[in-house]
Amino acid sequence: MNLIEQLQKTKPKLSRQLQKETLQFIPGLWVNGKYFWLQDCMEKVFKDEEIIIKVRQEQPHSKIHYSSMYISNHSKETKEVKILAMHYYPNVIQDNLAFLSPTDNRIFHLANKNIYLVNGDYNGEGMKEYTVMPQWNVFTDKIWSSLQKGNLNYHPMAKSPAASIFTITMSIGQHDIGKVNTWTISGSNKNELLSMEQALLKQTERKQ
Repeated sequence: MNLIEQLQKTKPKLSRQLQKETLQFIPGLWVNGKYFWLQDCMEKVFKDEEIIIKVRQEQPHSKIHYSSMYISNHSKETKEVKILAMHYYPNVIQDNLAFLSPTDNRIFHLANKNIYLVNGDYNGEGMKEYTVMPQWNVFTDKIWSSLQKGNLNYHPMAKSPAASIFTITMSIGQHDIGKVNTWTISGSNKNELLSMEQALLKQTERKQ
């Protein structure tokens, strides 16, 4: 029995209040110098670009939230796009902190006496570009150092209310589909988070 299966056997039932007090995820897309956020929806059609993005979410354990983003290219040409993944803590009254760890190549959020790990991958490769900043900046052009190139404005740390954003670049052939995964894990210390992540990735590999 692996770690995830052991945790599932002892999984507590989450109250609605606890569910509201966890890290929230908003997917987005950058293409041709434009970007879009999928707020309050898990599917969106971009008619001008002939692209459809769909998001599937699952929760293998109360401490783990796992999302898969499927990007369909319905045009007759290859599309160069960047998938955006924003994470933020919705309770703005609570003190929280977000910071980047270049050594671990992961994002961490500290909130509600918990540590949250944020990570993602595309075809086995992890995050290449990420940033953290105050929540009031994340829906503005201030997240970009170059909107035309899709380069994020790098900030290693932000205090309450803080949000993190990472991008993953992908090239999608005509009438092809690309898939990006992202996950958040909550725990009391970094070693616990990394152990749970390792077990999650092993379980995910077996499903594929």
